[in-house]
Amino acid sequence: MMDILPHTCSEFPFAVRLDRVVAEARPHHRLLFLEHLPDDTFMPWARARALAEPENVAHLHFYADGRGLVTGVVAGYDVEGDGLDDALRTVLTGRTLVLVAGADTAFRRLGAPFLAWLDWAAAHLPLTVACTGHAGRFLPGLRQHAVVVSQFSDAPVGDTSAGRAGNAVQTPRQDS
Repeated sequence: MMDILPHTCSEFPFAVRLDRVVAEARPHHRLLFLEHLPDDTFMPWARARALAEPENVAHLHFYADGRGLVTGVVAGYDVEGDGLDDALRTVLTGRTLVLVAGADTAFRRLGAPFLAWLDWAAAHLPLTVACTGHAGRFLPGLRQHAVVVSQFSDAPVGDTSAGRAGNAVQTPRQDS
């Protein structure tokens, strides 16, 4: 099931807006896709959250800089791994929020195994937030879960990622 959360752009800084979108998703959803938000805009916020709340928040970046499959911050430590295996699932168990960058790359390279990992995350973790260019590719395989998609507006030509972050808004997206 996909749901849509109403959210309007405000005067709040980008990080506060992202915190609000996550907070609104938490009571009713297991997966939140942030659509049209570049990974390089999302990752500093995700890393900061993971470092600030090491017992609750983990940040994962799939296929980061040609290294192993996944890097990130879990329990306040930098981690790196080569698989979507039990070791990764074990370190994520107990986290209330998992923030995922590189979902599009992981899906292109892994396909069904990455969808299976997202399915596991939705079944076993309170909330997983994945940054993606297009959430539609993930939704058919995850219909059995409560999923929400937040869209972020495209930046005007010539804007930096920081400038794009300032223009972030959530708009309704239909599950098609």
